[in-house]
Amino acid sequence: MHRFSLFLLALLYLPVSAAQQVAQPSPIGYATIEEAYNALKSDSAVGMQEYDGWTIFNQKGEGKYILWSFTPDDHPAHPSAIRREIVKKDDEILIKMDAMCNSNRLDCDLLIDQFKQINERISQNWTKGT
Repeated sequence: MHRFSLFLLALLYLPVSAAQQVAQPSPIGYATIEEAYNALKSDSAVGMQEYDGWTIFNQKGEGKYILWSFTPDDHPAHPSAIRREIVKKDDEILIKMDAMCNSNRLDCDLLIDQFKQINERISQNWTKGT
């Protein structure tokens, strides 16, 4: 009887541990930052440039403009990737931002705040320019 009770108890905990192993979807559409970087770098339709140590990729198409930013090696939040999809809608610029950051929470939060400020300036400048 004791073995049967242990067996039932193990069955009760099995779904919990199995559920914890289910992979969460990536916010940037790639499983890792390295996978995103390599896929973008190998795509001939994607523009690439270096700016102050950052690697920037530009994708255009289907009414979208996607801007990828990868942190330099010496950045506190490295490695990180920021994906911003920029769409013009009714004379307004909308920026949808997703990020994957493999650093500590504080450095990742600071990086996200920095990009939110940049996004706000882009939106404001666009509005002033129209």
